[in-house]
Amino acid sequence: MTYYWIRLLHIATVVFTTGFFALRFYWMLFSPHLLERHWVRTLSVSNDTLLLIAGITLAIKSQQYPFQAAWLSAKLIALLLYIVLGSLALKRGKTRQERTIYGILALICVSYIIAVALNRTPTPWSLSNL
Repeated sequence: MTYYWIRLLHIATVVFTTGFFALRFYWMLFSPHLLERHWVRTLSVSNDTLLLIAGITLAIKSQQYPFQAAWLSAKLIALLLYIVLGSLALKRGKTRQERTIYGILALICVSYIIAVALNRTPTPWSLSNL
């Protein structure tokens, strides 16, 4: 029963993180001043912390660990890439064009993470998985 609720929390925070990143990416393109609001950063960090805690708890409860389960390793590596790309997209990219490219790549990366999680394989879009 506990596993179910932690998994539900993890899924909910993934949905929120993905949607909120997309919203902040939109703001970066069309209303950059909105990104500077304190609540935006606080909400993002709070949700991402909860997401990470839920993910680690699920890994421990299911006894599936990165570098033991290939799909979880792929998800973790893609998560690190998503964090870097997201940071470049929202504040560290030098030009608007660079930030746009990084933002699109971050969204592709999070799509990959979700596909890996749903299919439990590091190659969720390969023909052998269809």
